[in-house]
Amino acid sequence: MTKKKLSPWNNNFEFIQSLKPEINFNSENLPKEPNYFETQSWAAFPGKDGFQNLSPDKQLSLDDKEIDVFFIHPTGYFEKQWNAPIDETSAAYERTGSHLATQASAFSETCNVYAPYYRQATYFSFFDAEANNGCKALDLAYSDLSNAFEIFMAKHNNGKPFFIAGHSQGALHGQRLVNEYVSKSGAKKNFIAAYLIGYILPTKYFDQLYPDLSISNSSDDQQTIISWCTGIEGFRRNRAKSVFWTPNGWTLEPMEQALVCQNPFSWNASHDWMIDPNNIPIRLKSDKLSLADYYATKNTYSKLSIEAISDLTFEARVSKNFMVETKGPLIKKIERFANDGDLHNFDISLFWGAIRNNVRSRAKAVSYTHLTLPTNREV
Repeated sequence: MTKKKLSPWNNNFEFIQSLKPEINFNSENLPKEPNYFETQSWAAFPGKDGFQNLSPDKQLSLDDKEIDVFFIHPTGYFEKQWNAPIDETSAAYERTGSHLATQASAFSETCNVYAPYYRQATYFSFFDAEANNGCKALDLAYSDLSNAFEIFMAKHNNGKPFFIAGHSQGALHGQRLVNEYVSKSGAKKNFIAAYLIGYILPTKYFDQLYPDLSISNSSDDQQTIISWCTGIEGFRRNRAKSVFWTPNGWTLEPMEQALVCQNPFSWNASHDWMIDPNNIPIRLKSDKLSLADYYATKNTYSKLSIEAISDLTFEARVSKNFMVETKGPLIKKIERFANDGDLHNFDISLFWGAIRNNVRSRAKAVSYTHLTLPTNREV
């Protein structure tokens, strides 16, 4: 019998329960740990051609750049193990490629992109209310990313200014990474900003997590945190909760509370509706891959590309509920893919051009602050 294709982002009970692992998390039965000294453990790596280098309007150079980004891809694993093996024949592996195409590509014009494969927690981890398995799976995923970041800083960054970026599960891990490896550390001096998109970041925890960083309030401020979640005008999450990491451990937080949130058209928290004429929304094109098929388990080896959406526009603002809400012809076009108004899957692709332009602006601002571009680097 063909299984109904259900989207995970509308918290559909049937879909979520169908992904529940049948056994508890077991630290003695884990997928093979990646070795980040090997380039094959990196989904994106400087000089390595890949989907992160796709662009809808220009040919990108693979030459070394003066700025780095450490990019953490979102959840692409919807199977019944707590953590995904890194298996190039799997659908999860292919979904990572699609995330590089639609998300990491916004950074590639300005940055060397470092994006590790990691043993990501399965989607059910975020709904594990019966036990602590989900948090243990997230901890394991984070342990890979912390190892990758340590190697990135020690072997590859060589003192260059850098961004951290991630979406959804990637943003959650990025929040923790900035707390443990950037804030109040030597790495802070070269840290530009973190784009931690598609996951809640309650402002009540901000000073505890990042006492020496700030919430971004302009298009080029430095050593700041940027975050937003996207919905159609009027979308609410007043009953939803989400797991959240703090230095004191995991907690369950309401999704509707005071959150770090900026409008990518203004890079501040203004409640005014805005249009960015320089923004380029994008869409993924594929010959075989169906991102709506969350039951797929095998890599289809699709040809992927991204193209600009140039014929439809939209407006955005920060809502009183601390989300970026949107309206306009493009939003009308894609609303059938939004689950009750949630545009989680479009958090980055809707604002792709605005992000690319902002990364460029913040990188240019580096030389005018306490940061300095390196003059001598190891090869």
